[in-house]
Amino acid sequence: MKNQWRIVLTILLVIVVAVFAILNLDSVPVSFGFTTVHWPLILVLLVSILIGAVLMILFSSINAFQHNRAYKELAKTSDDRIAALNADNERLTKRLQNSKSKQVAGQQEKQIQDLKAQITDLQEKLATK
Repeated sequence: MKNQWRIVLTILLVIVVAVFAILNLDSVPVSFGFTTVHWPLILVLLVSILIGAVLMILFSSINAFQHNRAYKELAKTSDDRIAALNADNERLTKRLQNSKSKQVAGQQEKQIQDLKAQITDLQEKLATK
């Protein structure tokens, strides 16, 4: 359906341009600075439109190329930043695990010392009886 509308619009545009061409067959002088030529008005208009279209395509292509390059650079820096953050996350996770194991070891050491203190207390109580 969408392509049918495009075809209809294209046909209408061609008809309008053809009518416009028929109405503008008068010869007009075009000066290039060093020479003057007499061309039909429709030819001058179509050449001007064609030059404008080529310039528009050229500038939009340059703009699209610049946007693509900026996007690729942004994607690369984002990927680099994500990799750096993942590396930091892994490093901090390992550090946290080491810290937890040290805390567990410290708690176990404290428990061992408490048990030794209880053993010595019990031994002293047994020795006094």
